[in-house]
Amino acid sequence: VRGRPSVPLCRRTVAARCYQTRAPLNLSRSLSRTQADGVGGVTRGAGAGGRAQAKQKRGAAFATKAIPDDVDWVAVRGYLYATVIQFGLIAATLRALDFVFPKIAFEALGKITLFGVDAAAWPAKAKSVAVFFFFLFMSLRSRIFSPLDNRRPTLSSETKEMQERKRPGWMPPPLAFPIIWSTIAILRATSSLLVWKALGGKFLVAPLTVFLGHLCIGDTWNSINNVDKEYGVATLSMLFVVSSVYVSCYGYFQVSKQAGLVLLPSCIW
Repeated sequence: VRGRPSVPLCRRTVAARCYQTRAPLNLSRSLSRTQADGVGGVTRGAGAGGRAQAKQKRGAAFATKAIPDDVDWVAVRGYLYATVIQFGLIAATLRALDFVFPKIAFEALGKITLFGVDAAAWPAKAKSVAVFFFFLFMSLRSRIFSPLDNRRPTLSSETKEMQERKRPGWMPPPLAFPIIWSTIAILRATSSLLVWKALGGKFLVAPLTVFLGHLCIGDTWNSINNVDKEYGVATLSMLFVVSSVYVSCYGYFQVSKQAGLVLLPSCIW
């Protein structure tokens, strides 16, 4: 406390802070009564000291179980709101695609004969290609919908991080990350295309929405870990990242076993 260095300051809870400022005063009053009242004062002082010790134990137990009062709740709410906003924008995009996509004149491609491919197959192939590239784009750039700074680490920055921070020996080299993530993005787009076909060509459906929600959580985690460098919070929030990808994979399995198997490497990674 500014101006009162003799008073201990506890950062755990307000209750603990109040106790630590009051306990020495109670003890000093007990000692003064002991000196003034003689034997009776000693008895009362001992009783007050016992009560102070009991109160100290209760205060310590309360402080241990309480939430720290130095949590930056503004930042926590900011991460939560950014994730919700990003998810809402993506859901609105899916709803717009359900409205616009059927109106695109893919059937006009059925009049074109090219490379010996049956003209009747062109509209369906064109739709599949368009949907595949949409989900590939979302797998790589879903962060454009996020209000947070979601810059990915570069190869040079990751190499520097490895020199400054302790990493496990089984961690892949920095060069492996863009290769692995690119492969996973292709698998995500492929599995999402399979789900899209299995559900009648709809975008705003539960499995696809849950998967894109997983991407939103991953983007927020990237901002926490790689931009804000809040490594403790990033470690805790990894629970949401991992659980959301497992839920997404399970949802894909429910629709198409093939789609679930294609998405499975994302869970392992």
